[in-house]
Amino acid sequence: MSLALLSGSMNPFTLGHQHLVEMSLLIFDRLVIGVGIHPEKNNSTPFTIDERLALITASVAEHGDRVSAQSYEGATVDFALKINATAMVRGIRNGTDHAHEASMNFANSLMTEEEGGRLVPTLFFQCPPSLMEVSSTRVRELMMLGRSQNVLSHYVPGPVLEAISSRQS
Repeated sequence: MSLALLSGSMNPFTLGHQHLVEMSLLIFDRLVIGVGIHPEKNNSTPFTIDERLALITASVAEHGDRVSAQSYEGATVDFALKINATAMVRGIRNGTDHAHEASMNFANSLMTEEEGGRLVPTLFFQCPPSLMEVSSTRVRELMMLGRSQNVLSHYVPGPVLEAISSRQS
């Protein structure tokens, strides 16, 4: 059974993340969405780890047990090895993402092969034009500006939109 890992802060989970879930499930039997715990970032984030896990679970519920959300601490490659991931998946929106992800891929491949005893490749999915500007950072900015549900609905799935709306009320 093939298992992919999609990792990030997912704060909040976006339509871009959801697209990566859809693409991953075309190739892999199962997907774990790993939500990294970064203590230095947690004070400036709109959703707690538990809230993020619940929102992700609600956003991908249609996929049943093929997708799960788990939190982890430490290096992503260590988590990938721990869950016995077949591969890691990442999204590419633009040239900046590509340069960053290529550099991370080199380091991750080296660590999994040299320290983990096996290669855990990274597969990159290019996002469609409709999602090129979607990011968790942009969503947090829009939240701080008190933007409407109509605007935010272009960035996040329904369960996340509802959670944002309840915070803005």
